[in-house]
Amino acid sequence: MAYIDGTRTSTLTMSHTQNVLIRIWNPFAVQPLEPDYDTHYSGFTFGGHLGFSASLAIATNVVAPSPGSAWTWELRANITVNNGHGSSNTSYVVLTSGSETGGTTYRDVSQTVAGTFSASVSTDKLWDIAEAAFSSSSAPTQFPSLTSYTWYERTTTGATAACSLSAGGGSVAVSAAASSRQTANYTATLSASGFSSGDVRHDFAVSLVKVNTVAVHDITHAHTFHNQSATEFSYSLLGETDGFGIVSSASGTISTSSCLDRAVSIVGRIRAWEGAYPNNLDVIVTGYDGGTRTVTSSGGSYGGQDTFVDYSTTTVLTDPTYGSNTLTTSLNDVPAWISAALSSSGLTTNGDSSTDTRVLFRGFRFNGWSIAETNNRSIPGTGNDRTYTPYQGTSGYRYLQIQIKAQSGTNQSGYIELTDYHGNTKRWQVVAPTTSYSTVTLDLCSPDIWSLGALPATEDKDNPYPRKNTTSSSYAGSESVDTAYWGITSCQRLRVSSGSIDIGTTTLIYTNTDSTYVPDTFTAQFERITPAIVSEADTTTFFYGRRFWQQDRDGRTEEESDVYWQKTVGGATGVTTYSVDPVTISELCDQINASDVSIVRHPGWTATNSVAYPAGATCSASQPPLRDCFLNGVTGYSTWLRGGGILATPHATTGTDFAYGHQLAAGTIVAQTLFDRINGNFPPDLPDPFDVNGGTEAGLYLAGGSLLRGIAHGALLDNAGDPLTSGTVNLLLTSTSANRGSDSTIDAEGRYFTSTPWGLGESNHTITYSTSTIGLLPLHTSHRFRSWFREQELAGVCVSAAVAPNQRFCYAVIESGAVALHFADGPNATNFTMVTTSITDASCVHIAYDPTSAIGRLYIVVDASGNDVKSYYTDDEGVTVSVAVTVTGSGDDASVAINPMGKRIVIYHHSNSLYRVIYDPQGNVITAASVIVSGGVNQGKTAVAWRLGVWFAYYRDGGNSLMQISSIDDGETWS
Repeated sequence: MAYIDGTRTSTLTMSHTQNVLIRIWNPFAVQPLEPDYDTHYSGFTFGGHLGFSASLAIATNVVAPSPGSAWTWELRANITVNNGHGSSNTSYVVLTSGSETGGTTYRDVSQTVAGTFSASVSTDKLWDIAEAAFSSSSAPTQFPSLTSYTWYERTTTGATAACSLSAGGGSVAVSAAASSRQTANYTATLSASGFSSGDVRHDFAVSLVKVNTVAVHDITHAHTFHNQSATEFSYSLLGETDGFGIVSSASGTISTSSCLDRAVSIVGRIRAWEGAYPNNLDVIVTGYDGGTRTVTSSGGSYGGQDTFVDYSTTTVLTDPTYGSNTLTTSLNDVPAWISAALSSSGLTTNGDSSTDTRVLFRGFRFNGWSIAETNNRSIPGTGNDRTYTPYQGTSGYRYLQIQIKAQSGTNQSGYIELTDYHGNTKRWQVVAPTTSYSTVTLDLCSPDIWSLGALPATEDKDNPYPRKNTTSSSYAGSESVDTAYWGITSCQRLRVSSGSIDIGTTTLIYTNTDSTYVPDTFTAQFERITPAIVSEADTTTFFYGRRFWQQDRDGRTEEESDVYWQKTVGGATGVTTYSVDPVTISELCDQINASDVSIVRHPGWTATNSVAYPAGATCSASQPPLRDCFLNGVTGYSTWLRGGGILATPHATTGTDFAYGHQLAAGTIVAQTLFDRINGNFPPDLPDPFDVNGGTEAGLYLAGGSLLRGIAHGALLDNAGDPLTSGTVNLLLTSTSANRGSDSTIDAEGRYFTSTPWGLGESNHTITYSTSTIGLLPLHTSHRFRSWFREQELAGVCVSAAVAPNQRFCYAVIESGAVALHFADGPNATNFTMVTTSITDASCVHIAYDPTSAIGRLYIVVDASGNDVKSYYTDDEGVTVSVAVTVTGSGDDASVAINPMGKRIVIYHHSNSLYRVIYDPQGNVITAASVIVSGGVNQGKTAVAWRLGVWFAYYRDGGNSLMQISSIDDGETWS
């Protein structure tokens, strides 16, 4: 489809001159057999651009009624003009004339013949925009597909095309409506032929040859052959006269075609994520130098200029003595296409992916969309147990402010619990200072308790996918799960799960917010929604996307794609097929504003398309207007927002400014089209069609851009789940441990962003913080990876450790009166996940696994602040704990052990004596608390263990010596 981008008047002009000498004979006179007089003149045809042409031939006209009578003569220029669009006119101009008596034999007429050529017609400035089709048998590897711009001009339908050639004092012209359309070629052509008989020089010249008021290429062509000479638009001829007065002729011909020069300037940027690419890298420009040219980028910048020429001239000079000589000068280095690509070998040398060679040029700009967001987003509801229908969208927010108050008294502790889409819960412990409302802020990305398990040391959930497929229930329930530090995507219930507190208003808030517009590489694809099974066709369709728009509020991210594609497998044919669905700006607005099963997907965000699609038949025309029908948000790709991550704009001093798509504020976002190549025979005299150059303009300016490398980002939490504001995160290349970027400037939300020299695309990396690591296998080009760390080492007191029957290792400590359990992530017990239990008001802890429990029951015995000993158990690693069982109302320094049959013994210190309680496997007391060592027992940690049928107990005596006692009758008697 050809889009029109305005019209203009296109012209072709020149001036011509020659000296004419001609003998006009009385037709009744006898002429000599061999000429003995001088004669010279030329005829020519000039034209080219848009099919305009004109020809001129020197001629004479004589009227002699009868021999001996007076006669008249005329020197004429016979002229034919053609407007190139279906109309022509042939006539003549009388250059000079005279009358002679009947006795006059001839008249020698000498005349300087000069004039001008002028032609004009309205032309449409047109753009053909072609995109390569996507394969239906293989997955896409890039978007947009190969995009070609063809820029040209063609006669405006029905426009008046005028053409005239003057000579002497007259002219011949034609002017008529165009009955056909010509494509502009910006070329002037001349075909001339002349001679000189005798020894008087003949000069012919065409000058001031211009297309659209711009001079065509000045061909370096100086042809000299004895007394004859020529250039591309002129010659000078000299014949001879011998001693007998007989003349001989010199002649010359010109055949010239000369186009306007086409100046091209490429300027580009290579980005390593949000920074300048730090290495030198070759850029291969196709179309320069008649083939390719290699330019080298430095500091992520490169540039290069070229001028394309298209000309040809052949002159033939014939000397009366020495014969003929021909000289041809020609060059046409106008390429079919102009494009650029990064050097594959250079990328490999620098460690980047050798396939990331694409350079996209930035094209037309227009306002893309307006995006706004709302802080302090209120969630409705009253009471201490609130359910939501539909569920409340909370995605993209990290913080939830809640009013709380004590039901009575002061400093009342309680737990607030949120239930997510899948029914999983997260809980936060809060303290209400008084019976008046005060506000607490829950970090939705850092709960105190998570129903799915212990709080991990690391988390690498990087995206919210797959989302729910709202048109198919084939895989219902397999949507993305909110991990420990991902936050709450949507909330179905909010309640006070324990404690004598009340809650009031609830408000989602953010402190920092931004959006990033960077298209991911296709290697970072994801299943954007759950698959669909079509039972009738026996097929399964999988739906994919890549990241483009990503919001970040305080480290909680959300995102949308700029292109969808799907793969359908199975069916009767057994053939796997693919289809691609670009997301337009308007469609991306719909995704930002969308609700999934009535749940707001991006709460607080509103996106509005800026440029509408024209109403009516505007875009159904054969040449729809470019600015309306191509540059709009309804058909325009969302990838164009912020120029696909690199926006090129004019700058009066530097020429071109480049701005990038990283971490932008809300507001109006400019869109800029993207393309791979443009035709080399573009209109040469319409400078800077994309408005990317602000300096002196002369030609086509192409602004290229490439996005490479990637980073790690996320947040650091301390062992209590609060943001850390210090620490160092490193991004390491796995193969060499080379540092590919660090961050030690952690912000108030605990956020970090690794930096230069940036991660290498499609290579394996490791993110490290303290002793914790996260693998990126691999790091993808132009992708930032969300990775969170939580410190696991507690500055707690009274440590106890145990190993489960499945070899799961756990240690427990007291942190601020609460029991915290740490579970080893791997066999080396280096990375731990932590769960802060709901057991509070404890001063010491001892743990033991029940070896008879198939679910890994862990018993927790604590010394409480009231000088009592309580026993709990957990079957889910501390996420929930049982009701407390009081072992004794007076005691401390308790410890616990369980034998292979499930019998459990608790020992403790009280009044300088050592006591024990025996429980059966069902938790019933077999032997009540009684003294096993009377007196002489110092206060301090105790221990109890079972081995090979014998129970052992340990304590400190009055002299602080470590004492051991044992029992061989299942703990009844000790010695």
